[in-house]
Amino acid sequence: MTTAHTTLLAYPFHRTSPLEPPPELAELRAAGPLHRVRTAAGPAWLATRYDAVRELLSSPAFGTGYPGALPTGADDLATGFMFLHDPPEHTRLRRSVSRAFTARRVAALGERARAVAADLVAAMRAKGPGLDLQAEFAFPLPIAIVSELLGIPETDRARFAGWADIVLRPGEVPGDAGGAFHDLQHFAVALVESKPDGPDLISDLLREDDGLSRIEVAAMALGLVMAGYVTTASAIAHGMLRLLTTPGALDALRSGRVGTARAVEELLRLQDEEIGATRVARSGVDLCGVRVEAGETVIAARTGANRDPAVYRRPDVYDPSAERAPHLGFGHGVHHCLGAALARMELTVAVDALLAGLPGLRPAVPAEQVRWSAPGMDVVIETLPVAW
Repeated sequence: MTTAHTTLLAYPFHRTSPLEPPPELAELRAAGPLHRVRTAAGPAWLATRYDAVRELLSSPAFGTGYPGALPTGADDLATGFMFLHDPPEHTRLRRSVSRAFTARRVAALGERARAVAADLVAAMRAKGPGLDLQAEFAFPLPIAIVSELLGIPETDRARFAGWADIVLRPGEVPGDAGGAFHDLQHFAVALVESKPDGPDLISDLLREDDGLSRIEVAAMALGLVMAGYVTTASAIAHGMLRLLTTPGALDALRSGRVGTARAVEELLRLQDEEIGATRVARSGVDLCGVRVEAGETVIAARTGANRDPAVYRRPDVYDPSAERAPHLGFGHGVHHCLGAALARMELTVAVDALLAGLPGLRPAVPAEQVRWSAPGMDVVIETLPVAW
């Protein structure tokens, strides 16, 4: 049996770049599939290789570690977030949303996303160059699409977005996060209770006879906001920063030598973000030759997996023309991101709209002056000034 690395390095590792992972990740991956690390919550295992991460995320021997309570009222919707639960509860919740989260719905949202993106780009042109792409485009686009998905009335969208920003962008947007989350929960419940029958996802869930209570539907709606707003905005920012700083990348897209869909997959593979990928062993189990005891936490280093040289040729290079194995940016197994198709669509729409509407798009500051931070396992690009 393989012996795990015994040095307890502090995790997350110190970062020196918003786009490239710290070198410790590659060093550990070369040394073995799993390593003990020290986190703020205590010791944990870190899975660094593609096969280890894939097995971890698909194995029924590992769960989320969440105790499994379900919401009973407007003040505890977070307990019903689907991504916190394991089968069989997760299966029941996901089955209901999967039926409503159809390809036809994503296609319809794509039409709306293109219109929203075009309006945002037109507003940027009107204001003139030197704008922050984050504030003007990356955040407004996904919150607008989430609002469409849930069928939030136009008159409520500004305050809904305001609460979401306070809760999900701490340190960037001032406000009482606890109070804003309380308001978001009560808004979600009121939205479900007063919802007229319509073409949105909440209406579909209410029409389905799946045994979901209205509180569970509200929890599902709020969970989609928590999982799909800032993460999508972050993907847009990371992706555009990489395109803007990779020689020839934008020209290849503009000329059609590279299709946007291929570029998007490569951008998602390279995105350096680990948020939310932890599992707990249900019992003692061997993972890629390393013994993990019951109750121990394992962190899935998806960035490490997506840059594994055993799986990808020139893994650290942006190369949308290369034939790549499926990346694990959206996870794997029963918890594979339900909104993956929606996120891909939004990122594709974002890239197309920015390149078509701002043909001279370029960074407004040198790459080293782009403001970013790493408050935890994720990397936050705080501002992305652009010109054209």
